[in-house]
Amino acid sequence: MKKAVALILFLGAAAPAAAQTPAATSTPTAAEEAELQKNEVDMAKLEQALSNKRREIVAAAMGGLSADQMKMFWGIYADFEKEKDTIMSARLALLKKYTDTFATLSDADITKMVNDSSGLQKQLIDVRMKYFDIINKKLGTKAAGRFVHIDDYLTTIGRLAMLDNMPALQIPAPAAK
Repeated sequence: MKKAVALILFLGAAAPAAAQTPAATSTPTAAEEAELQKNEVDMAKLEQALSNKRREIVAAAMGGLSADQMKMFWGIYADFEKEKDTIMSARLALLKKYTDTFATLSDADITKMVNDSSGLQKQLIDVRMKYFDIINKKLGTKAAGRFVHIDDYLTTIGRLAMLDNMPALQIPAPAAK
């Protein structure tokens, strides 16, 4: 499991780093356009690799369930993933907007991004709790607790990787007197 976590850390760190390409100030050349398209394809592959690795780790963590319970769990988890993916897409879009514009953000832009980010975190917690309740009713509290534990753990790793790779806002030096 530690190797899987290390891979997620590596892959999670690569996603925001790829998103940090500074905004171009001129029209991209054909070669730059091809590189941008390559990065987009790479991001799709990265997202798929992360999803696959996440499922492997979740499967290992939920390994105490019977075959019938696992089948029920994966049906529930598929619905959870759809809702979570929508939120994560919004989070990645917000990250991209931030990394493309961080050097020129106004105070109002920063406030909006902080509020949007906070709202997305709340949505993610709400979705996790919704599926805790569903799994609790169908598979029991221990299975539901295990699901929450592993999802929170994996989400935290991904979130830390994103934060570690975000460019920092610069605080201007005080004006000289």
